Amino acid sequence: MKVEKFVEIIGADFYTGVPDSQLKALCNYLMNTYGIDPQHHVIAANEGNCAALAAGYHLAAGKTPVVYMQNSGVGNVMNPAASLLNDKVYAIPVIFIIGWRGFMTNLSIFSRGK
Repeated sequence: MKVEKFVEIIGADFYTGVPDSQLKALCNYLMNTYGIDPQHHVIAANEGNCAALAAGYHLAAGKTPVVYMQNSGVGNVMNPAASLLNDKVYAIPVIFIIGWRGFMTNLSIFSRGK
């Protein structure tokens, strides 16, 4: 699928994230379309900051934001997602686009019990 169609399907006005080579097409599209624009596209220092920016955008605009990241950043977003975005707190909807790095076999060290 072409990135333009993907963005059209998502239908979001605001994107924030940490650039990732797996999401290069999306990152390039956002830079070419918006550049660095606090109204539409913010590159953040880490994924937790992205979740906070997304929450602020939703509270201000009432729209659903997008957070993009690589899978190694999922741990950084857990606290803000569990505490700020949670449906029992502010119930903030966010679309997460997560680029996958590595292979499932890399996780086998966690299942060996050693």
